[in-house]
Amino acid sequence: MLVFLVALLFWPLLEIVRGAIAGGSASVDTLEANVTLGLVIRTTIVVSLVTAVVTTVLAYLIALFAWLSGTATRIVIFGFVLLPFWTGVLVKNFALIELLRNDGVFNQLLLQLGLIDQPLRLLHTRIAVIIGMVHYTLPYAVFPIFAVMLPLDKRLDRAAASLGASVFARARHVLLPLTLSGILASALLAFIISVGFFITPVLLGGPADQMISNTIEYYQKELVDFETASLLALGVSLVVTVLVILYQRIPTENQHG
Repeated sequence: MLVFLVALLFWPLLEIVRGAIAGGSASVDTLEANVTLGLVIRTTIVVSLVTAVVTTVLAYLIALFAWLSGTATRIVIFGFVLLPFWTGVLVKNFALIELLRNDGVFNQLLLQLGLIDQPLRLLHTRIAVIIGMVHYTLPYAVFPIFAVMLPLDKRLDRAAASLGASVFARARHVLLPLTLSGILASALLAFIISVGFFITPVLLGGPADQMISNTIEYYQKELVDFETASLLALGVSLVVTVLVILYQRIPTENQHG
């Protein structure tokens, strides 16, 4: 088992480190001369943050509905949550292309309902990229929140309601503090996954929506500059490693207040 892990994990990482060192200052100069690198990094951060926020909000609502539901309804909910796991990422993206293109299902539905006069431009936009990334990361974000909700006593919510607390007040002062650790875990996990997206920006986004993984692929495949690609990949790996360490340090027990 140890040999298997070394072969599939540590050996490629060592090759990346070796390539980054071999490039030396020349690779650093190449990255500094790339005027679009800053834009790509900002795009990666912004898209990943938006994806993490939207994913966490949707995951919280799904987890809350599952927590309030009975066993049979909960099984159905998690069946739909787990359904994307059974579909490859390419299949998901091509399905979204069919939904979001100008003559796709979504635009045709809006046209038939009379809500729009002409098709909306959804495909090859940042919105399409975020939709695709949220669709992929949502299952990963539901379960950390639900795991924190599961041991909570539902009588706490009913007690707050009996004392006159509104729905918003109960959510803010009772449920939200008790599930804060799950929210943080889901948001951080969604962000970590989003940083490494590659195929979704290619298929659903435009030239301005390409992310850091696409830039690494450009150096490696188009320019055949393996050293610069390794240096950039090493930087991304270090950032993700720090985020994973932060994720592991989030308390697993309920947050009280």
